[in-house]
Amino acid sequence: MKTFLKRLTFLIIFIIAIGAGICVYLLQAPPVEQKKVPKLQIHTRTALRGRPTTDSKPIVYTKDVYRFSVDPQYISNLNSGKLERELLFTAGLAHRARLKAERLDASLRTATNWEKMFADMTKNIRFHPSTTPVEVLLSGEEWLLRSTTGAAYTVVKSDNNVEVYLPDLREAFEAHKISLSKDLEISIKQTNRRWLIKDNGYKQAYSVVRGEGKLNVFQLSKYEILTFLFEADVASQRSLTQGKVPSKLMQEFVAAKIPLSRRARVSANEDGMSWQIISPPLKYNIRNEHNRLKVYLDLESRWLRIKADDTTKGWVQSERGTIFEPPLPTLSSRQQAKERLLVLIDRLKERVGLSNG
Repeated sequence: MKTFLKRLTFLIIFIIAIGAGICVYLLQAPPVEQKKVPKLQIHTRTALRGRPTTDSKPIVYTKDVYRFSVDPQYISNLNSGKLERELLFTAGLAHRARLKAERLDASLRTATNWEKMFADMTKNIRFHPSTTPVEVLLSGEEWLLRSTTGAAYTVVKSDNNVEVYLPDLREAFEAHKISLSKDLEISIKQTNRRWLIKDNGYKQAYSVVRGEGKLNVFQLSKYEILTFLFEADVASQRSLTQGKVPSKLMQEFVAAKIPLSRRARVSANEDGMSWQIISPPLKYNIRNEHNRLKVYLDLESRWLRIKADDTTKGWVQSERGTIFEPPLPTLSSRQQAKERLLVLIDRLKERVGLSNG
């Protein structure tokens, strides 16, 4: 019997050692190679003669533009599909409302079941707390609630209640001088890894990619390179409001060698800060951004102006533009196994955290 137990013990140790070796091998799998696939192709005749052809070969490719990085707390906005700070729910403090600041901080950190509270108070948001989910921003007044994914929510004391809010990702965009319209579409491309923000109002698109401890925001090349033309002084705004193309703005079009008919029509949008100029077969969008008038070519125009750099520019028919998103990189079997192993480790961490809580 002792011999059997001894052999069994050696067998178990051998299996554990082999398993650990396999795990180490998988975790050391090389990172996925991000292939630089072009979004838009500019063809020879487009750049040299101003007219595209279907059989010409591309001479340059456009790229996405890095804008800024933010804290992973805004994952809560991206997963919820809402960029603004928004009240999610209100909960009563009951007897804890009488606690002093430091004791209230401790109570919210250790004696509050945030996971159950989110499940009871919200429809689509599920909160899985990290090991230390509550960060004190203002003792006894305001806290930051962070989940295992990095997503965070602001908790504010209001009388005898606490109010839980989404953070304000729109404010982060504006802090980096990027304006967003009210007509936004937010989609999840890869869970807790990659999101797409499509701005239908301003004809822009942004890719948000999770990096090492931060979220990186990229502006997709399609819209910026195809549509932005130039900017002008805000003094022309009054004439636009009156439905006229200002002479100074007309001069800017001429200087940029961009066609604009003198019979062009001007229409104002409801926000009072943006206009459209229609000069068939082209349409132009004008927006007041940070006290400057920025002029864009509408994507519905039959011809689009392309400028990849100072030497490569021209006009292309909109239906001829070759625009596509890069395919997701192909993972090797080792990299796929590594991803599954990391998911399993994250789940084990969550269960251990819940059991300790």
